[in-house]
Amino acid sequence: MKNNKNKTAGHDISSYDGQKDGAATQQVQQAVRSVMQGKLLTLPDMSPTGRPIKTSSNLFALITFNGWAPRYNLMTGEAELADADGERLGGSEAGQRSALVDACQLAGVPDAAIDEHLIAICERYSYHPVRQWLERGAPWDGKPRIDAVIATLNAANPAYASAVLHAWLVGCVAALYHPRWCSKLVPVLAGAQSFRKSAWISRLAAMVPGSTLDCAINPDKPDDVRRAVSAWVVELAELESTTRHEAGSLKAFLTRENDSYRLPYARSMTTKKRQTSFIATVNGSDFLKDTTGNARFAVIELAAAADVEGLNSILGWSWNTGRLSQTDPEQLRQFWLEVRERYESGATWFLDDETAALAATANDAHTDK
Repeated sequence: MKNNKNKTAGHDISSYDGQKDGAATQQVQQAVRSVMQGKLLTLPDMSPTGRPIKTSSNLFALITFNGWAPRYNLMTGEAELADADGERLGGSEAGQRSALVDACQLAGVPDAAIDEHLIAICERYSYHPVRQWLERGAPWDGKPRIDAVIATLNAANPAYASAVLHAWLVGCVAALYHPRWCSKLVPVLAGAQSFRKSAWISRLAAMVPGSTLDCAINPDKPDDVRRAVSAWVVELAELESTTRHEAGSLKAFLTRENDSYRLPYARSMTTKKRQTSFIATVNGSDFLKDTTGNARFAVIELAAAADVEGLNSILGWSWNTGRLSQTDPEQLRQFWLEVRERYESGATWFLDDETAALAATANDAHTDK
């Protein structure tokens, strides 16, 4: 009978094609073990000819053998492998895949196992980086910060702005904890281009890499959708340029409970629970296009530029010679712990009737009729 040589992880292993007897079983058992980096790797599933096959058990064994920790990022919707330092393997989606393909090639595991099983493996170990950040450390110190933070926005109607933003902030936390969270509230900060609206938003939400971004969204484009829901707080840019047709699609998109799109290399669509809160900024007027109703928006007019320096002081940021740094990150965390305390005490992320009526009036003044 013809004797062939199979290579697993760089080592020759004899096998006998088509054998059904005890000798073949012995060869399979021998093929299970290979050597990588001077240590012994055990792959549990082999073909009758002694080759590793593309099972989830083999891929998981390979991942753990290399000391990588599988995890699923609920914010970005990505399957991740963490290295020994807790950082993402390869530093990016592409870098991670490259390292994993290398490992598969060295062990003889078919690359197809990555596309078939990586997401399912990582989903067993889900985490949200913002929630993780919020829960690691001391409890809320009891010091109120929310009102002082909102005051730095310099809204034309402070009481109305406070009501809208209190609800929106609670909604941001509810997105992390409430099992069936859905928000119909998108504050719109309206003011001159120099009013530092984007900087104000960024200071609130930039606590972990990727937790906030600004983008324009076309809900009919899957790539736009995936990007828009890959952060915790998203600033809607270019709301003024939205057409009447796009306004209808955007209105439906903003209140979805789930989003569906295809990840790179994925064999099927991914359905991701919505955990993203939206806030918009505009420079002009007449930016709302849907004359049938804009109840999802709450326009907040600014009377002056946001006091970003004051906000920096409250939340532990420092701006020096063009460089922004977080000199006291615990202050930002304590701010959000106060918001979480409001959520846990039963505060709602919906507007009350009085505030909703004020929002309708403000929205009407900015609707392109």
